[in-house]
Amino acid sequence: MKDPRNPFRMRASEQIASETTFLKLFGPGVLEILPPGALEQRPVVFRSAPGGGKTSLLRVFTPSALVTLFANRANDDFKDLFVRMKEIGAVDDNGPQLLAAMLSCTKNYAPLEDFTRDKGQAERLFFALLDSRVLLAFLHGALVMRNLEYPADLNRISLRIEPDIAARLGLLSECPGPVAYEWARNIETAIGQALDSLDLEPPSAPGHQGLLLLEGLRSDGLMIDGKPIVQKLLVMFDDVHKLAPQQRMSLGQSLTRDRGGVPAWLAERLEAMTSDELLELGSRHGRDYDDQAPTLEKYWRDHSSRFEKSVMNIADKRVREARSVEIDSFVGCLEGSIEGPEHQAILEQALATVSMRVQKTFDLDPRFREWAPLIKQTNTTTLERLLDWRTLEVVLARPPRKQLSLELAVPDDQSVKMGDDAGLRSSAVRAAADLFLSAEFHLPYYYSFERLVSLASYNIEQFLAISGDIFEEASSYAILRKNHQLSPERQHSILKKAAENWWEQDLLRAIPMRTEVRSFVESIGRFARWETAKANAPYPPGVTGIAITMADRDRLRDPKVLENRPDLQQLASVLAICLAYNIMDAQLDRSQNYERRMVLYLNRLLCARFDLPLQYGGWRPKKPEDLAKWVKEGFRPPSGETLI
Repeated sequence: MKDPRNPFRMRASEQIASETTFLKLFGPGVLEILPPGALEQRPVVFRSAPGGGKTSLLRVFTPSALVTLFANRANDDFKDLFVRMKEIGAVDDNGPQLLAAMLSCTKNYAPLEDFTRDKGQAERLFFALLDSRVLLAFLHGALVMRNLEYPADLNRISLRIEPDIAARLGLLSECPGPVAYEWARNIETAIGQALDSLDLEPPSAPGHQGLLLLEGLRSDGLMIDGKPIVQKLLVMFDDVHKLAPQQRMSLGQSLTRDRGGVPAWLAERLEAMTSDELLELGSRHGRDYDDQAPTLEKYWRDHSSRFEKSVMNIADKRVREARSVEIDSFVGCLEGSIEGPEHQAILEQALATVSMRVQKTFDLDPRFREWAPLIKQTNTTTLERLLDWRTLEVVLARPPRKQLSLELAVPDDQSVKMGDDAGLRSSAVRAAADLFLSAEFHLPYYYSFERLVSLASYNIEQFLAISGDIFEEASSYAILRKNHQLSPERQHSILKKAAENWWEQDLLRAIPMRTEVRSFVESIGRFARWETAKANAPYPPGVTGIAITMADRDRLRDPKVLENRPDLQQLASVLAICLAYNIMDAQLDRSQNYERRMVLYLNRLLCARFDLPLQYGGWRPKKPEDLAKWVKEGFRPPSGETLI
C-alpha cells in the first residue's frame, strides 16, 4: 500500500483498514485512560464528544489487533505499545491473553424498541440479540487467535457454560462450537424475520432476561482442542449512543446489576445523555449507570502533561508514517519563537511605540517614575522588554492599591518587583500584555507546539485535524526541498483558518439547534472579547468563559421550572448540546465569594476564532435569564460601548 503523504488525515479508527497501520499510529499513552482493574470489572464507561478516541481505545484490544501486535513485538514501531499492553495483562511473552468481543451498537438494535407495544418483550428481544452477537464475536475471535478459519474450524471450539444459565439460554452446558454457532444464528434470523414482518401480529422471537451469556461464561470455559484459549474475556460495546434511550439504560443497568461473569466496557458519545444528565455530569451523585465516570476530555484536562506527551507521540508516529517526506518530528515543523532576526525590526518599532506611549500617558504617575527606570536596567531581549513595558501599561491603567507587586522578566539575581494588584501573579498580566501586543502590532499569537496542543481542547481528533493542516503545508515545503519549519505567522494563519472551518463546516453542520447554538456561542465569544480587550485587563489573561451558580444550574435541571419557563428550557437544551459536542467545557463547584458555580469555558479552538487567550481561569458570572436572551437576541455591549 502506498504511504499516505499526510497520515494526519487518517483520523477515524474505522478509516484505517490495516491492523499494522492502526497499531503503528496508536499512541500507547492513550491507555493511561484505563482505570485500575479495567479488565476485572464491569461496566467501565468511556464517554466523550465526537473524536475523543473511544473506538481506537477499544479496537486495540480486539483479537486481530492483539495477534498483529504480538507478531510485531520486536519491531521498534510496536515495542512501547507491546510493553504497555503486557502491563495491562492483554498479552504476555507467549501471546495474547485476552479475548475481547467488540460490538457496535449501530446495527438493528434501536428498531426493536418500537417492534411491539409490550416494552418488556422489546427488552427481552434486545438482550437476546446482544447475547447471540456476543457469542458469535467470541467464536470468531477465538479462531482469529489461533489463525484458524471461521466458521470452518468451529468444530475445534467447545464452551462450558454455568448449567443454570445454559438452561435459561436453551444451550448445553458443555456445548460444541458448531452448536453454539447455530444457536446464535437462529436467534439473529428469528429476530430479523420478526422485524421484517408486516403482519399486525408479527411472529414470535426468542427473548432473554438480561445478558445471560455474560453471567454464564468464564475465561476457562472457552476452549480450542479442549484447552482454554486465553486467561481473560472482555465484551466491548461501542457506539452505545446509537441505542434507543431505554435500551441504553437497560444495558447499563444490566451490567451494573450483574457483577459476576465477563467484564464489559461501554463507549458512547455524550450526545446520548439528556440535558439533565449533561448538566449533572461530573457531580458526585449520578442517577444513571456509572455516572461518576469522567469524560475522556476531563481525564486529559486533569492530566494535561500526559495529554501533551501522548499527542506528541501520536504526531511523531504520523510523521514517520509519511515516509516520502523527509521530516524527523512534528515539532520540527513548528518555529517556536518570534525572537529571530526576521522579527527584530518590528519588535524594536513596537518597543519604541509602547515605551513612548507609556511615558507620555503616565509621566505624572508616581508609580511610573518609580518603576520605569527598573525596566531600563534589565538585561533582557527586545521581546521581554516590550512585554515589560506593555505589562506596566496594563498595571498603570488600574487605580493605585496598597501592597502592589509585579515581577519583571529579569535574571534570577536581579529580581525586581513592581506594581500590580496583590493576588494577581505577573504571569497572568504578562499573558494579557502578550495578547494585546499581538492585536496591536499584528504579531502572531497562535503558534508553537504548546499552543497547538491547547487548541486541541483535550480531544484527539481535534488535535489531529489542526495538526494535519500544519503538516500539509510543512510536507509540501519538504517535498520541494525547502525549509519545512513553518514561521509563527504561517502557523497563526493556518490555525485561525482551522478554527473557522471547524466551527462553520464541521460543528454547525453536525449539531441540532444550530441557529440557537450559534447565537449563544458567538455571544459568549463577543462578550469574552469585549471583556478581554479592556485596557486594564481586569481578568488577566482574559475572559474565555462564563459561569452560573450551582443553584441556577439546578434550576435548569428542574422539570417544574422548565415547564413554566420555555426560555430556560431552550437554554438548558443549548447548554447540553455545547457540552455534548465539546463546544464548551464545564467545571463544577468552583467557589467564588461563598458561592459555588458551574464554569463553562469555550473550546480553545473557538478562543482562536474570537482572538482570545488560551489559558483557563478568566470567566464572568451570568444569570441564566441573561444567557437565555443571548440565545434569542445575541450579546450587545452596554450602551455607549462598542465591540473591538
